[in-house]
Amino acid sequence: MNNSVNFSFYIFLAIYISSVAIEIFYNLRNKLNLYNLKDCLINIFFGLVAVISRVLTKGIWIAIWTYLYQFSTIKLPETLTTYLILFFLNEFVYYWFHRLSHEKRFLWAIHVNHHSSEFFNFTTAVRTPFFSLFLHNIFWIPLLFLGFSPTMIFSVETIGFLFSFIQHTQIIKNFWIFDAILNSPSHHRVHHSSNPEYIDKNYGNVLIIFDRLFGTFQEELKEVQIKYGLPKNIKSYNPLIIIFHEWVEIFKEKNKNIQ
Repeated sequence: MNNSVNFSFYIFLAIYISSVAIEIFYNLRNKLNLYNLKDCLINIFFGLVAVISRVLTKGIWIAIWTYLYQFSTIKLPETLTTYLILFFLNEFVYYWFHRLSHEKRFLWAIHVNHHSSEFFNFTTAVRTPFFSLFLHNIFWIPLLFLGFSPTMIFSVETIGFLFSFIQHTQIIKNFWIFDAILNSPSHHRVHHSSNPEYIDKNYGNVLIIFDRLFGTFQEELKEVQIKYGLPKNIKSYNPLIIIFHEWVEIFKEKNKNIQ
């Protein structure tokens, strides 16, 4: 099992590095401005921290989830039907977790560093929110009590995790069949935009259906040139500033209100 997981990881890593290389080549050949060296390096730094954090804490979370799962009165079998149901429930949970991460200031302070880059490319995908792992795993606990085992949940989550890398690119344009159902690169470009008409849109994971259902869908408009980053960009590649700048703003506002 471990050998299979390790092999899959190395395959994914090879595909990811190849994709970044192709995108950089495309960027240079067409004289675009898709990459910035400092931005790319800080993205990779956050990605490495995320991988290390997952490796160090995965066993702990599996133990916690396994302990909680024993209290579930339902134990669903690992069938294709069960996995399909779990896939849609996972999408539903992700949608609300992601939406609340934008709408609630505390959660936004955690999530914001993923959006603080003024560039949008395959390396942006690994610009992982520093403290999100803990909260992320808490949000998924209700699925355990619906009868889905920790192994099943982690497996389905992995699909969304891998799909997210495809979303972070500007070289894949619109494709209507793809865009109609899935949270395509086009839809995710909108999500990472700081343009007023695009802010707080397209929260989906693999699917875009819950955005369409709950009124947060916005298609990419040809007449709007996307500006990536935040409405007020931090202009820093210091990881501490990237991680804590929103917390500092919250503290300043609270302190000002007290005075």
